[in-house]
Amino acid sequence: MPYEISFLKLVKVQDEDAYINECCYGGDVVSDQLLPSIRSTYSKVEADQEDWGWFIWFRDGAVSLSVDIFCDEPEAGAFRIHITSRKTRWFMPSCIVDTPELEKLKDLIAARLNNWVGSPVTIVPLNKKYL
Repeated sequence: MPYEISFLKLVKVQDEDAYINECCYGGDVVSDQLLPSIRSTYSKVEADQEDWGWFIWFRDGAVSLSVDIFCDEPEAGAFRIHITSRKTRWFMPSCIVDTPELEKLKDLIAARLNNWVGSPVTIVPLNKKYL
């Protein structure tokens, strides 16, 4: 089951003009907080900005994992993160699946964010059609 992790944290950005859209604001700062833990645990890590926010994509064996970061209110420091696991099916597009790897990732991200934010983050399960 995908998860949404939300929190409030005012972030200081280097260049406000570097963001494609308002939903991208500060996503690089959040990503920078998560990347050391993710890179030390997973392989083939990719991170960058898209027009909908920031992403961190990587693998854990046969499972593809994604961390998608969105800013809802830059002035309030309101952020949401969607974490998802996918598996490739034989000659079919990958599909969202509930995996133990996703649970491990959820725990890793929650621990890192709780420490950085200074208070517990909110974690809500999402259905497969949240996209």
